[in-house]
Amino acid sequence: MGTHPPRILTIGSSCINRFQFDFFQKRHPETAGSFVKSLFDWNIVSLVGTESLLRRAADQQLLSVLQDTSQFFVEWDVLLFNKQLPGVCFFHEQEIAKTFDDQAQKDLLNSKLTHQAAPFLTPDYPGRTHLVWSNIQPNLPDTVHGVTDWTTFQLTPQRHSEVRSLGRAVFGETTTFSFLSHADDVSPDLINEDDVQVVDLPRGDTYLGAPDLYETLLSDIVLQPHH
Repeated sequence: MGTHPPRILTIGSSCINRFQFDFFQKRHPETAGSFVKSLFDWNIVSLVGTESLLRRAADQQLLSVLQDTSQFFVEWDVLLFNKQLPGVCFFHEQEIAKTFDDQAQKDLLNSKLTHQAAPFLTPDYPGRTHLVWSNIQPNLPDTVHGVTDWTTFQLTPQRHSEVRSLGRAVFGETTTFSFLSHADDVSPDLINEDDVQVVDLPRGDTYLGAPDLYETLLSDIVLQPHH
């Protein structure tokens, strides 16, 4: 296992993780092979949604759920959801959602989501997988307001335990995690957990964070593969 670099994926929520991964790769291009894109990069997923996606993957039902377009429905004319995946908003498929009655759009969605889900459909990897979850994106509460209950983005002991259990069921017992949370959105009982970090990024209208926000976190994962 030591000869293979850690594989790093986001498991929610929204896009700050992907931007931070990209910023890190620009500074450290030799690490690009560690960062794998997946369903979570393009969607807004609460912790309820993270659990539902990981559970479907662990049960080897994710592909059938994603390919059954009868389970998808449109709200607010532009947002796609799936009845079998509570807490998952296919936020960046708004063009497809606008004309979802068109079979061609359903076929396009099917193709895109099957491609994006690949790391969860064929999760075997000879190295370790590290999963990153966060709720620190500054504009996230405002973005989900009226769409998804903000409490479902807050890290509780039950959700922390369940996500770790499901993640290891999908990617193996050596899977490790980083949970990045705003101080107001994590249970005090979790503050001292090794894989929980409080990041007091001020709430606002941005979604990127400073380019080096994840520098220490990602350096530790990549440079200390057995940590």
